[in-house]
Amino acid sequence: MKVKDETAYLWTLPNRLSIIRILFIPLIIILISTQEEGLLFASCLLFIIAGITDGLDGYMARKLRMTTKLGLYLDPIADKLLVSSVLITLTYYRLVPLWVTITLVGREFLINGLRSFYAMEGIAIYPSFSGKLKTALQIIGISCILFNSSLPQIGSLNQIGMIISMTIIYIALFFSIFSAVKYIAAIFKPIKNRDS
Repeated sequence: MKVKDETAYLWTLPNRLSIIRILFIPLIIILISTQEEGLLFASCLLFIIAGITDGLDGYMARKLRMTTKLGLYLDPIADKLLVSSVLITLTYYRLVPLWVTITLVGREFLINGLRSFYAMEGIAIYPSFSGKLKTALQIIGISCILFNSSLPQIGSLNQIGMIISMTIIYIALFFSIFSAVKYIAAIFKPIKNRDS
C-alpha cells in the first residue's frame, strides 16, 4: 500500500504535464521536418501548447502543493529538451543561426550539469527570474519563427516577421547568458563560504 501511495505522489498532475511536454517533442520535430505550411502551423500550435504546460505545471505544483523532488528535476529537463531539440531542428533548416543554437544549448548543458553535480552535494540551485524569463522568451521567439514559416511566402512581410522573431531570440540569448552567470555565482558561493 505504501508503494502505491509513493507512486501516486510521484505522478502528480504537474509531473504528468512535464511528461506530456516531452512526448510532444518527436511529433513537433516530425511536423517541422515536412516543411509544409499547414503542418508547420500545426507544429507551432503544439509548441505553444507545450510552452503553456511549462508555466502551468509549475503554477499547479506551487498552488496545489504538489511539489515533488521528481518534479524539480523533470520540469527543467522537459523545458531544455523541448527548446533545444526544436532550436536544433530550426538551425538545420537555416531558420536560426548555428552560433545562437550552440550558445543556447551549450548553456543548458553547462548549467544543468553543474546543478546536478551540486544537487548530489545537497546544494539546491533554484531557477532565477532571469532564467524563467529566458525560457519564456525562447518559447515566444520559436513560436513566432514557426508561425512565420507557416505563412505563404510574401517577401517583405515574411522578412519583417523573421526580424521580429529573431529579435526575441536575441533578447532570450542575452538573458540566457545573464542568468547563466548568476547561476554560476550562486553555485560557487557555497564553496567560497565553506572554504573561508
